[in-house]
Amino acid sequence: MRNGAEILKLGTLTITWWCIIFGAVWIACYLVGVAVPMLLSSYESDAARLTAETCRALTPIVSVLVFIPINAMFMVLFERRGLAIFTVRLGPNRVGPDGYLQTAADAVKLLFKEDITPHGADAFMFTLAPIVFFAPSIFGAMPLLAAVTNYHELFQIVNLPTGIFFILAASSVPVVGIVMGGWASNNKYSLVGGLRSAAQAISYEIPLVLSLVTVCLLAGSLDVVEIMKQQGGGILNWNILGGGALRGLDAALAQKFASSTPSLQDLSVKGFDQILKAAYSEPAAAALGLAAGQDQLAGFASVVAVVVLIAAVLIAAGLYMTGACAEINRIPFDLPEAESELVSGYNTEYSGIKFAIFFLAEFTNLFVVSSIFAVMFLGGGDCPVPAWLGNMLGGPQIASLINQALAPLIAIRLVDPPTLFAAIWVILKVYGIVFFAVLIRGTLPRFRIDQLMDFGWKRLIPLSLIVFVLVVFAREFVNVHVGS
Repeated sequence: MRNGAEILKLGTLTITWWCIIFGAVWIACYLVGVAVPMLLSSYESDAARLTAETCRALTPIVSVLVFIPINAMFMVLFERRGLAIFTVRLGPNRVGPDGYLQTAADAVKLLFKEDITPHGADAFMFTLAPIVFFAPSIFGAMPLLAAVTNYHELFQIVNLPTGIFFILAASSVPVVGIVMGGWASNNKYSLVGGLRSAAQAISYEIPLVLSLVTVCLLAGSLDVVEIMKQQGGGILNWNILGGGALRGLDAALAQKFASSTPSLQDLSVKGFDQILKAAYSEPAAAALGLAAGQDQLAGFASVVAVVVLIAAVLIAAGLYMTGACAEINRIPFDLPEAESELVSGYNTEYSGIKFAIFFLAEFTNLFVVSSIFAVMFLGGGDCPVPAWLGNMLGGPQIASLINQALAPLIAIRLVDPPTLFAAIWVILKVYGIVFFAVLIRGTLPRFRIDQLMDFGWKRLIPLSLIVFVLVVFAREFVNVHVGS
């Protein structure tokens, strides 16, 4: 009973903080990207136009700078309350109603703590390390903004044709900050933690990158917005289900429940509907011009190829999450910190604002890797309900009512419905993945260092290579033998 009450409190806390976080980000983006340029548009001078364009260009940076500190405070509280529920105890519940302001109080406390530089430490490197660790969290997330906002005009400037490579390049920098901080601290425990982090990053970045390259191969693009757009139309089109290998099934179901019947040619997406129709419908096979024996053989082989493709991408998703947890030093891969062995690892000697920056970056990195997973595997801001099922459930009518309710806000451009709906689905997906990471922390024990290295080099890297090869052949078979 008590745990049920705590779960309800966690849900209420989450919704409250979401309103605070994304309300603040939304207002900041509106003021910088819309309101100020609208005010300046009444002036005809070049200076006014330049200022308006500069404000619009700075909107992505402003949104990230507003979002990161508030979101980190929420995620710390979310994790602490979540772990308390998993272990059937009470979480922070003293500061503010039900502990809502506990992490805000912790942040203020850290800001006013004394900043100590150990004797014998390299002061410059010691100070630079937290910045090097934190900065990529800001810049690496930029290309994702265009994807998670449904390619909103204010965020188109940060979209890159090779966006995923930029994200991967930025995500490889924080380990330099950890090694730098461990070496500059003049502490043996910090140095061991930094070296462990370097070894761990080298080991687990390979399967992480290969899993994302596999998705890029399926999509035929490195642009995160393009990858997200290809997954539009519901859960059957998402990359986690074989890069849209079931789009034909989605189309066949849409055909079954549609008011008007399109032609088979209109249904042909990735060819899977042809497999479905040919395997279960003789008239459909005749319409496709296929002989019965030929059709059964092609249908069986194609179904096998699609199953292999889906299984391989599901494994790639698991490889990504495993590599991501190792990259950001989450349990069970938190060997660079390992309190039972290294006091606090690479950040043992840090205090005050520098420690706060390390702490802030850790939770921001967790949010970033969860966002990457949501965009690359779960369709980004796409609604999981297929369009045909949404129509049956009254989706257009609901959307129309919402648009009517938001009409005054839409008129002043405070709300853009497509961006709003996409943002809601992104929030649900990303924080669902964050919750899964918290569950892992509350469930699994820490690896030993030898187990961690063996698991990376002897298990994950060979498996990621096998998955990549399987996806290459299965994808080609589906495209060539079945037809796009």
